[in-house]
Amino acid sequence: MPRSEKERLNAPLRDIISESGLFGELLPFDEYHLIMAQTDVLEGIHEKPAVKLAFYRNPPFGASYAIGAGISAFLAKLDSFSYKRIVPYLKEKGYRREFIEYAQSRDKLIADVYSVPENSVVFPLEPIMILETNLIDARLLEGIVLSEINFATLAATKWHRIKNAALKCPVMEFGRRRAQNSLKASLYSYMAGIGATSNCEANAVFGIPSSGTMGHEYVQSFPSEFDAFDRWLEHNPLKPCLLIDTLNTLESGLINACRAFKAHRERLKAAGGWKKIGFRIDSGDLAYLAAVCYNRMASELGTEDISVVLSNDLDENSIESILTQLSMAGEGRVIEHLSFGLGTKGVTAWGEPALGGVCKMSEIDGSYILKISNNNAKTTIPGNLRSALITDEKGAYLTTLIYFKSENPVDIKICFHPDDDSKFLHIDKPGYGVIPKQFPLYSSDGEQSRFIGEYSGQSLNDIRSNSESVLKTLDWSYKRLTNPHRAKVSLSPAVFEVRRRMIRGNLISMPEAGSE
Repeated sequence: MPRSEKERLNAPLRDIISESGLFGELLPFDEYHLIMAQTDVLEGIHEKPAVKLAFYRNPPFGASYAIGAGISAFLAKLDSFSYKRIVPYLKEKGYRREFIEYAQSRDKLIADVYSVPENSVVFPLEPIMILETNLIDARLLEGIVLSEINFATLAATKWHRIKNAALKCPVMEFGRRRAQNSLKASLYSYMAGIGATSNCEANAVFGIPSSGTMGHEYVQSFPSEFDAFDRWLEHNPLKPCLLIDTLNTLESGLINACRAFKAHRERLKAAGGWKKIGFRIDSGDLAYLAAVCYNRMASELGTEDISVVLSNDLDENSIESILTQLSMAGEGRVIEHLSFGLGTKGVTAWGEPALGGVCKMSEIDGSYILKISNNNAKTTIPGNLRSALITDEKGAYLTTLIYFKSENPVDIKICFHPDDDSKFLHIDKPGYGVIPKQFPLYSSDGEQSRFIGEYSGQSLNDIRSNSESVLKTLDWSYKRLTNPHRAKVSLSPAVFEVRRRMIRGNLISMPEAGSE
């Protein structure tokens, strides 16, 4: 039986994604992943234990953090993958007999997955996801992780910034026609806190509230602007929002909207739509026009219950500017009735074409693995890692601590800048808090799999609040749009020392302590 809109919003998101089949792929990786996997089989090293970490290096949009997303889609895709189903492709491409026979003998990928919760704050270098697996499955898992986490995190971060810029003003996503992937763009906008979408498919699949009124072409379909408004209110008394900038906002649209609202006042009151009346402006000096039109309409109609919807290639920066202008002009009443409709710049993550997230091997068969680069920013952190948020006695953010899984973060007394031991922080003062960031979500032995813990089965409605706890620890200076304070990310002494020894020794691999 089909789920209702409410049921879709409150069911496990990974199940909704699986049921839709819209994110599914037979081969969710690149050819070099398969070539490496085949070579692992030929070398006989494919079953060696391995650990891979998914993270990003630099926050997008000049921010100090990102919003990690795509975890539910990753879990759905991971659990649906089957080696056996890709055998025809391997044969067609001429892969070696040994690899094909191995694939025929396998079904699910082997992995224990640890991750931050979907839609939570993530800082540079800290693991968004940890994959404890074997060498051959680690190759293929990278493709699944990056295809789901990279765009999702970028999109969720963009919409999070937009929502923050809008303060208490509602925001709607209107970007389907411009999005590279409209369904994902709508999903991650709602996940980040946006109130509604114009995307009917997103409403049908995920239950995201949908919204929409008229476009310019509707107004152009009638002999006059007044005729268009008149007929609209006749047929849509519960959607009495009129687009007033088709001809001239002040000299035509505003005047005709007021005429139409007056003509339909009693009809709208009887239908319950009078308190929903409003207008949308999609061009021009938006702050100025919003103030003038609201004040004139409120005076002429004798009501302050008028919604003001602004659109036209908005993003977080233009929204912040509009609110600043209205506030400086003393137009707080307009701000109280303001909402925004965003399309192109939201759904395309305007200003940052890609996140640059990576999934790197950090441990193989009991040995630390390091990728060394001339660019320090691209030199990885070895080991099976975890991270924790460190807060001061007032609950304010101090740093993100990266440590080995084998360590207890509560016992760590000091932490270091990843590349400079002269920069350190004592984190054992009375009242300091340690909040672990990753949780177990999934486990598969190759035959049987299971989802683990509350964060693996969260609904879309539950997920929307996951970032709140960390955001509360961050001072406003970390959250501002322009030149935010950079969040500190630190290594435990043990992680710092292993990384330094490997860099100085130019070591790709080094045995873990006690395993030599």
